Amino acid sequence: MRKHDLDNLRWLTIVLVVVFHVFYYYNNIGGPALFAGLLAYTGGVTAAGLYQYFVYPWFMLLLFVVAGISARCALESKSGKAFLRARVDKLLVPSTLGVLAFGWVGGYAVFLHTVKPSLPAGTPGFVGAVISLCCGIGGLWFCHVLFVASLVLLLVRRVLAKLGRTDADVCGWFAAKTRSPAGFVLVLAGALLLLWGGTHLLNMPLITAYRNGIYIPAFLLGYYLFSNEEVRARLKKSVVWLLVLAVGSGAFYMVRCYGLPYADTAVLARLDLNVYAFCMVLLALGASARLLDRTGPFLAYMKKSCFGIYVFHIPVLLVTNLLLVGRGLPMPVVYLIELISAFAFSFLLYEVVRRVPVLRYWILGVRGQKKQATSPR
Repeated sequence: MRKHDLDNLRWLTIVLVVVFHVFYYYNNIGGPALFAGLLAYTGGVTAAGLYQYFVYPWFMLLLFVVAGISARCALESKSGKAFLRARVDKLLVPSTLGVLAFGWVGGYAVFLHTVKPSLPAGTPGFVGAVISLCCGIGGLWFCHVLFVASLVLLLVRRVLAKLGRTDADVCGWFAAKTRSPAGFVLVLAGALLLLWGGTHLLNMPLITAYRNGIYIPAFLLGYYLFSNEEVRARLKKSVVWLLVLAVGSGAFYMVRCYGLPYADTAVLARLDLNVYAFCMVLLALGASARLLDRTGPFLAYMKKSCFGIYVFHIPVLLVTNLLLVGRGLPMPVVYLIELISAFAFSFLLYEVVRRVPVLRYWILGVRGQKKQATSPR
């Protein structure tokens, strides 16, 4: 059965990601903005800054947990080989061929604005092409890490099989341990410590988005722990308490960290930040089970199109930013233009690309569907 609450939680989180990037490229807190527009940070609190600090610690972590739960659902009806083939199509192809087909557009905008002016005269053109492709990866780092996490999951399943165990055994163990309130709290505390420990391991030193040490365990926790209906039912019943914990831990983290470079590894490894992030993930899972388990034409469309919005919004924003440079517009106007462009053109590009077979596969990872044979009249 389709888990509508997870579908809706996924696309709502992607909406948060899009809004975050509207502010991110003009970020003036903890580092220089990619596109100049705001004054250097002087200690003041801005709405854009509050939003960035509010969502950054947890929204991608939540997407990995949701991906782990979805993987459990998929592997209940697919073999490991079929699951891997689907992951190659949906994750590996868009994050490689998709960059060649479209991602380079945003990368070229970054190259023109930040790299080309500092290159010496006579620099070969292929250097600019390579830089544009690398910068064009954008948010597709998520697909890279998620594909690696899927490979790790298949390896774990193979090890379990060698030991005579199955996914059901591990999930059953978690379900048994979380039946009592004390056990539930202890398991969640262990999960938090695992994720916090992961912030210190296997993370890229310069490209901090590749936080393998926390995102891969989050995916596995989604698969083995949060895919349990009993666990999710407990989270659903605990929404009020989780809201209190999230607000309290968020306020504590915000007071202590606002103004620090929130994307730096040293900040992301803080215990207070990770407590807040974990509470927000639990709250999102519980609240979605209570409020979002529904569908309809609009919700079904958002479920179907959300990956396309995720893929397209960063190149759209980067090109829009490049066109706005030097216009002297007030920042609220810039943000409004960015927000409208991000959604309007991302939806438009999705509708165009999904109708072109080759681009649909390269950019969205969707193979052409074979026509069903019709019986003769």
